[in-house]
Amino acid sequence: MKKIIRPLSLAALLVLGTFQSCRESFLDETNPNQLSVGTFFTSENDAINATNSVYAALQVEDLYKRKYFFLFDLLSDEVRGNDPLYADGQTLVAYSFNAGSDTVLSLWRGLYRGIQRSNFVLDNLPRLRESNLTKRLAAEARFLRALYYFDLVVNYGGVPLQVKSFSTESQGKERATPAAIWAQIETDLRAAEAVLPESYTGNDLGRATRLAAKALLGKSLLFQKKFTDASAKFKELVDYARANPTKLGLTDEYTDNFVEVNAAGQYVEFNKESLFEVSFAGPERTGGTSNWGNDGTGIGEGTFRAIEYGITAFQNTSPSTALVAAYPDTDPRKRLNMFGPGDTWYPGRVAARYPRTDWQHRKYSTLTLGALGDDLGQFQGSSINMRVIRYADVLLMYAEALNQQGAVFSADAAVGVNQVRARVKLPAITATTGAQLFQAIINERRLELAFEQCRREDIVRWGIAREALGNKFVVGKHELLPIPQNERDLNARLAQNPNY
Repeated sequence: MKKIIRPLSLAALLVLGTFQSCRESFLDETNPNQLSVGTFFTSENDAINATNSVYAALQVEDLYKRKYFFLFDLLSDEVRGNDPLYADGQTLVAYSFNAGSDTVLSLWRGLYRGIQRSNFVLDNLPRLRESNLTKRLAAEARFLRALYYFDLVVNYGGVPLQVKSFSTESQGKERATPAAIWAQIETDLRAAEAVLPESYTGNDLGRATRLAAKALLGKSLLFQKKFTDASAKFKELVDYARANPTKLGLTDEYTDNFVEVNAAGQYVEFNKESLFEVSFAGPERTGGTSNWGNDGTGIGEGTFRAIEYGITAFQNTSPSTALVAAYPDTDPRKRLNMFGPGDTWYPGRVAARYPRTDWQHRKYSTLTLGALGDDLGQFQGSSINMRVIRYADVLLMYAEALNQQGAVFSADAAVGVNQVRARVKLPAITATTGAQLFQAIINERRLELAFEQCRREDIVRWGIAREALGNKFVVGKHELLPIPQNERDLNARLAQNPNY
């Protein structure tokens, strides 16, 4: 049965949200029955609810519910925009966006919303008697804060560093250096890793684990080009997987990572390959109604991934010609990630021949065997969880970290790549030099992680974005997103990124 971390009620989230407004009149009186910062954080149950709201920030429209996958897919070479795509999305595809982009603002706003909620938890937990539970909740908040800051520093560079709750009365902060943000991420993840459990059961499925903290820490070190440290951290996960193959490893079926229930009728979310995922539930489980921007009780907690990309729904994007061509016909992932000519799909849960001659999205679709059979029917949100970090990603990052430590060919790095390929019955790579192995890693990440919001960050950090995207990508500008103009209007101390 699907489990989802329950957030605070909407009323509570409004009180505990990103900003707290000041009183406007001395006539305002305190209602002793109204939830407030002063009256809320008085029990462990309150602490659990507050921590749940940090997870809930991932579910909103600004992030994984809708805008997150649009932003990173449209800025990659994996998709093309179709005519129904919203206007701001079209500017992302064309790389003509500027500081006024609503989607760029959504990412910033969503990430800082999560940071504020993390800070609220960490600021108020000391009000309770320390226990194993409060220490674990603090570690969860620190993991999530690191996750939010990771996306900020990778995509905007240096940003204001806030590790305490702030309000509308707070003075705007200048941007911290990227090094300072990375240092905070490392500090938070090492603290989380030391406390978090290896796994959960029951209603706690989906919470951050020690293994998730190790994976995100390794990724953070890799993105900083600390290759020796990154490989050491990833090796801890690889060693753990070898010793505990039922707890961590690749799933037998590649597609078990992108559905809720697989073709065999098995519930496969929170599987052994998933290190961290954003939990979603459709209205049939939450009783919520469709809402494109809020979270809380009474609001549907689904993702709009299926309806936005689905063939039977809005179809705002399609796989790019370049990505389709990158897959050899012998690679099963081509048809596991995309529907193409000759495929079988399941509209209305009935097997039928795919009726088109082009390629369209299959990953996270509800038109697969065992799913609901109608992407448009998911108007209130698909309940398929969005995977953030999985073990295949770790194996490929581990291979990269090993390979980048020198020009000598790394046999251990090749093992990780081949393990990913073996899962889909592909032969081992033939690389014999470090340079060849690096190209194999680039290619494998593209094919294994397609449509998982990894490609944009990969091609930027590898310095091949201009090659992949063409002249629309301006070197010295598009490596970073612009600081949203709305934020600069509110905080004059925020300097803009180069060439915006």
